[in-house]
Amino acid sequence: MLNKGQWILAASFIAVIFGGSFAFWWVEDGWTWLDALYMTIISVTTVGYGEVQPLSSAGRVVAMIVLLAGLGIFGFVISQVTSYAVGGALEGSVQRRRTAASARKLSGHTVICGLGGRGYALAYGNSRCVVIEPNSENPVAAEEKKNKRLVLHGNAQYAEFLKMSGAERAKQIIVVAGKDSDNLEIAGTIREHLGAASPVQVIAAVEAYATRDCFADPLHLKGIDLFGFREQSLLEFAQSLALDFAQEWDRLPEQPLSIVLQVEGPLLEEVIRAFAMVFQLGGLKPLNIVAYGVSQESRSNFEARFPEYERCCLVTWHEAEFTVAADGAMPPDFAFFFANSVTRVTELAQRCIRFIPGMSPSRVYACLEQSGATAKIARELANGGNGPCIVSLYDLLARKDGLVSYAMDDEGCKMHEAYRSTAEHAVSPWEELSEFHRNSNRLAALQQAVYKQVWAVCSVTSDKVELLEFLSQCEHLRWMAFHLMSGWRLDSYGLPRDQWQRLKVHPNLVPYAELSEDDKEKDRVNIRAAVK
Repeated sequence: MLNKGQWILAASFIAVIFGGSFAFWWVEDGWTWLDALYMTIISVTTVGYGEVQPLSSAGRVVAMIVLLAGLGIFGFVISQVTSYAVGGALEGSVQRRRTAASARKLSGHTVICGLGGRGYALAYGNSRCVVIEPNSENPVAAEEKKNKRLVLHGNAQYAEFLKMSGAERAKQIIVVAGKDSDNLEIAGTIREHLGAASPVQVIAAVEAYATRDCFADPLHLKGIDLFGFREQSLLEFAQSLALDFAQEWDRLPEQPLSIVLQVEGPLLEEVIRAFAMVFQLGGLKPLNIVAYGVSQESRSNFEARFPEYERCCLVTWHEAEFTVAADGAMPPDFAFFFANSVTRVTELAQRCIRFIPGMSPSRVYACLEQSGATAKIARELANGGNGPCIVSLYDLLARKDGLVSYAMDDEGCKMHEAYRSTAEHAVSPWEELSEFHRNSNRLAALQQAVYKQVWAVCSVTSDKVELLEFLSQCEHLRWMAFHLMSGWRLDSYGLPRDQWQRLKVHPNLVPYAELSEDDKEKDRVNIRAAVK
């Protein structure tokens, strides 16, 4: 494909040829169009074959103008053609054909549009994927080619590149090309190319929760699914950490988990939501979070979006950044810091290790959005044992077989169908659920591994009836957290069930002790299914 400069050069060259031909034909009597064109060509190319007919004075003026105007342009044209013939353009064309030939052998694979931090993590270890990356200078693309990854350089919105990638035979197409709005636009174009009847799943990366909340269901009906990769990464991180905590227990904890964090930028909302939805491991007691460096505006926005979050998560807000922990305060279970600068986030994490007595460096996490050379240096320094754990947000998405979007679909569907089979009211099948309710089941499935780990460790020293009740209390708080951290409120008016989702209200957003015995039993059923 030609870039803007090449299009301008081509247009200029054509203008000189046709302009010169018209000028010769106009000033020279008896010349045909072929004579004029021939004279223009030999003037521009400087081949010197001689004049078709003797030139008049006006013709000589035209010849000089054509020669001066065309010589430079023609030189640029020659240089571009030479570059294409012996440089990367021809090589890119050959590479595209080879990649397309390899992609033709694939079926049920993943097409990834964009090779930034998210695209790299998705492609990591996945041999059954094709990447479409518009920037041929992207160093990550060059590295992936060396690793035998199928990479096409082009625009994913063009049908020819989709065809080369085998999009019509793919299982899913994931768009992680840039901003949320760009991803939505590209995903919409891809769906138009594929057609509404195509079974290929088209997924657009949309990181803003508010956007997903508003548009997930309407776009799902049009064949486009929205996915928050930051949220997915944080949930994966939280689950792995919860499993570590459970492994260390020898009896049921008496206190809820406590977390110190400072998150710079828009990720704060996602961090608190993810942690609240996973770290409810204190029985009746909700998660404790102390958040530093939170502006009044950020806090106001959070409280407006999630007005009743305090029912599932106790947050202490500080506008000042983290400095020294309060005198006599117990060290938190872990600390989490996020910043775009490696230096900045490492400084905050090191400060936490120094200023909180008894704080283990292995429980202090310095998180970056993506990896880089500086991050690798910081990670190497931390490996000595005295530094914090350096993690890269999108690296948490990397799996041996790549990320399977909505990995908990099967488990979530099974849980939903089991509930549906015993429900006393009409419950929609999985395919007809809203994205909110599908996500609710997916998160419940994700948490089952944590409950299983707690049961395996604590059932040795704890009464199993007491342990079942404890985990049921945790499950109810987790369920509450998912709803409350999605903007839901307690239904204190006794509204009909069919209005709950539209108004985002539910009568069971109350402490476990206030539930009916039937509602408590629903939580127990989930725990029994997890630990069997």
